[in-house]
Amino acid sequence: MKFLVVTDLHYSDKPAGDNNRYHFMSLDKVKTAIERYSDGCDFVACLGDVADSFDGCKPQTQLLAEMREMLDGFDIPFYATFGNHDTALDKNEFIRLTGMPGRYYSFENSGFLFLMLDSCMNSKDVPYPEKEIKWTQCFVDDEQLLWMKEKIANSDLPVVVMTHALLSGDEDHTIINADEITDILFEYEDKISAVFCGHYHDGLHSKIGSIPYVVFKALCMGEAVTCAVVEIDNSLVKITGCGDESSVQIKKEK
Repeated sequence: MKFLVVTDLHYSDKPAGDNNRYHFMSLDKVKTAIERYSDGCDFVACLGDVADSFDGCKPQTQLLAEMREMLDGFDIPFYATFGNHDTALDKNEFIRLTGMPGRYYSFENSGFLFLMLDSCMNSKDVPYPEKEIKWTQCFVDDEQLLWMKEKIANSDLPVVVMTHALLSGDEDHTIINADEITDILFEYEDKISAVFCGHYHDGLHSKIGSIPYVVFKALCMGEAVTCAVVEIDNSLVKITGCGDESSVQIKKEK
């Protein structure tokens, strides 16, 4: 199993500012990442914050259409999750423009089951927010928790979980009800190969029990093409960092 990961693109035509964010470069960076690093990869995963909304700049609908047009030029599947900034656009519109099958969904590839979670709501009772959510108050709703547990319980395949907001690590970037999710994952610890997140731009690596939790660095930061090639083989998770991303090998063992 091998795939390319990008996260926190924050694509916009906004000029570079003083915070080291190069929003306007993200489209070309993703294109370059696929051209350089996707050889042998089964798909590209984007862990949220695909496009960003700024006054006086292009609307997110146009930005996402540009991203989609670029991706359509490659013969490789693209799977996205919601980021908090993506909720400035109606979720159903984001789903349509990115080609996602739903706000959360699963797919199988090379003998693995992938669960793509929607962590972008400020209340478990409001999965479709009417405006952009607060980035420090991310939740996963009960419907999704039940779906996730049933998917894992009924699967004979090893499982990889992907979400935008964190399940462990930096407090401000961690899902408010993360314990409900990690408890489910710990219950099925032997089935879970890894958990991958974005949101926290500096990235980090941790474990809960034997499960690796990896947060990837943001593509929008600096001028480097920051992404990662992930390979999973039995109990070994190998991450080859590109640009500012770190390379690491994590053994899943108790």
